[in-house]
Amino acid sequence: MARWSLVLTAAMAAGLLASPVTDANAAAKIPVDKEAARKEADAKQLVIAVLDVQLVMRRAAAAKGINTAMEARRKAFEEEIAAEREVLKDEEQKLRKQGTILSPEAMNEKRRVLENKISDLRRKAEQRRGILNRAFTGATRKLRSEIAKVLAEIMSERKITLTLARKAVLVFDQRLSVTDEVLKRLDENMPNVTIDFKNPDAK
Repeated sequence: MARWSLVLTAAMAAGLLASPVTDANAAAKIPVDKEAARKEADAKQLVIAVLDVQLVMRRAAAAKGINTAMEARRKAFEEEIAAEREVLKDEEQKLRKQGTILSPEAMNEKRRVLENKISDLRRKAEQRRGILNRAFTGATRKLRSEIAKVLAEIMSERKITLTLARKAVLVFDQRLSVTDEVLKRLDENMPNVTIDFKNPDAK
């Protein structure tokens, strides 16, 4: 009986010792998630930068040039519309004075003509505003495109993997900012932008 007890005890001991080896072999057979491992490695190599786009759009030489040109053209348009409006006011005053000497039919015809001129002037003013808006949009589109090119260049040079907009970041280390460098290169590459007022919808 003692002999069988010793054999059983030895067998149990052998089984306990063999279990870790068996578990290790089973773990070795579990496939490794290569995609997860790659993502983890990429995360460790992540290099982040921050760009204040709004600041660049305010301080860039080209942006200031756009604003100056737009203001000058807007002022010219307003003066043109104001001058034509004064002409129509004069016509309206003259028409009122003629009310006592013109027949009702003639008075109605002249009034109809004047109202058409007023409507035409309103449409003209709306068209001018539309031209200004589209011209501004086209010019800023060119500027933003150049900003993207400059940023891509800096990211490539510095091995930056992700750039965040300043407005999306609450607090950050200023050493992550590439705003000054983008602004500097932008002024060198695009000191001004040509604004097309005649064909504002051109890409």
